[in-house]
Amino acid sequence: MNPRKFLRLKKNSAIPSNNRMNIPQELENVLNWKDNETAENKQPTSSEMDSNDYVDYYLRTIYPVYEHMIQFGTDYHNFMDNNDPAGLYAFIKKYKNDGYWRLARFANGLQKDIEAVKNTLLYPGISNGMTEGINNLIKSVKRVGGGKAKIDLLTAKIVIQQKDKEVMKKMGVA
Repeated sequence: MNPRKFLRLKKNSAIPSNNRMNIPQELENVLNWKDNETAENKQPTSSEMDSNDYVDYYLRTIYPVYEHMIQFGTDYHNFMDNNDPAGLYAFIKKYKNDGYWRLARFANGLQKDIEAVKNTLLYPGISNGMTEGINNLIKSVKRVGGGKAKIDLLTAKIVIQQKDKEVMKKMGVA
């Protein structure tokens, strides 16, 4: 098919303007900003701020929750990065009855698992990564076996695979 003919077909079959979806009021206000500028909603020029500040400004204008989310993330990272259990309790107290239900749900989830989260903060060097890795290895060997291997064969495959890894590591290959 001729590309020009295809473009003509698309152009002729456009949706009439009275059937198009309406633009949300918040977006329409932002799009028509220059038409109704006053002192309090004067749009900053690009020379007044860099591109990151400009995007930040529009996000704050369109989404009032933006500022609250930034504060939520900052509070969360403050206690996590500093391994501060007291900060954890303050975070939960501040956000467990938050007006935004997703944030309140997150804080209440932390409160349900308070011992595990507190231990993560108190003992940052402890991890269950090795156990998870071995479980992953067992599941992948089992998957390759297609369900036909009995426990003896499965054990042998896992031991052989581990021995191969040790030999390769000694040789400096892996």
